[in-house]
Amino acid sequence: MKENADKYLDELSRKVAGKKAIESPSMDFTNNVMSQIKVYSHSKYTTYKPLISKSMWFLILLVSMASFVYVYFNNTISESSWLENLGFTFDMNFKLSNWIPNLEMSQTTFNVIVLFAIMFCIQLPILKHQLNKRFH
Repeated sequence: MKENADKYLDELSRKVAGKKAIESPSMDFTNNVMSQIKVYSHSKYTTYKPLISKSMWFLILLVSMASFVYVYFNNTISESSWLENLGFTFDMNFKLSNWIPNLEMSQTTFNVIVLFAIMFCIQLPILKHQLNKRFH
């Protein structure tokens, strides 16, 4: 059954291929394609338009500088902050070294954490390079 199907497909392909003449492109085919590429390369779809305009960057810089100057010249030291008035208090003497002596881990766990950190630091520049290459 399969041989008959193969034979039928073979005969059909010979009929179709035999009836059609081999087509060849025109003499100026390459020039036509390249002219179309040049038209698309200058289209409005490939122009770069930043998400944040230069005027907005200037405004952001101006606001941040103004807020820095305001805080620098108007620093009033108060005994209580508004968070303390709301009932929130923070212990600023938090030290991680108080927890580290109680932390116990096996050598394997430590090696895995160090290996993960090293691989993470290696992969960041590689991924950044690949993304830059893809989008530029």
